[in-house]
Amino acid sequence: MPEPSSRLVVSPASQFPAFSPGQRARVWLQTFADLLDRCTCRLHGRTAPLEDGLEALHRLWRRQRDSDRAVYWIGNGGSAALASHLAQDLLRNGGVRSQALTNPSLLTGTANDHGYREVFRRPLTTVGRAEDALVAISSSGMSPNIVEAAEAGLEIGMTLVTVSAFSPDNRLRALPAALALHAPTDSYGHAEMAHGALLHATTDGLVQADAE
Repeated sequence: MPEPSSRLVVSPASQFPAFSPGQRARVWLQTFADLLDRCTCRLHGRTAPLEDGLEALHRLWRRQRDSDRAVYWIGNGGSAALASHLAQDLLRNGGVRSQALTNPSLLTGTANDHGYREVFRRPLTTVGRAEDALVAISSSGMSPNIVEAAEAGLEIGMTLVTVSAFSPDNRLRALPAALALHAPTDSYGHAEMAHGALLHATTDGLVQADAE
């Protein structure tokens, strides 16, 4: 078995079959730390430093709170859990009208009546208003129900924030969002953790700023 160094080579853990589970976990974590440094953002279609994108997101939370505008969140699977988590954090801790459109009754009822492709678009066209914000999270950036809801949000006049991973050419990232955050990885676990870290950094930052 190879001796673990103080810092293992940052590569997918599957490339180290001789490592112990703990060593593989170290590789996973080091890969994740490297990924955070490589996350990118676009502001209104233009590449910008990640710090500028996070600053813009912090301003958006403040604007929505100060103007009593809502923030809606959508995502599938792990991204749905993240959307629900961050939506309640922003509501409970940040005082922003924030809601994830991931209620099981709403999802299953809409899917049963209109198909899963419509589970976010249809509710959003009912509750969304111009100048509300929509945070659309998708690791692949290719889920039709996420992309089509994001397009509907733009048509309504909502401020769109997209959070994606995998290919930088994915459909969600290609939309004309106010802010597009991207994690360059093809690992669902790394993508979801990176998305959570970026979003938590701004929701937690809002609470910290209020306390100063």
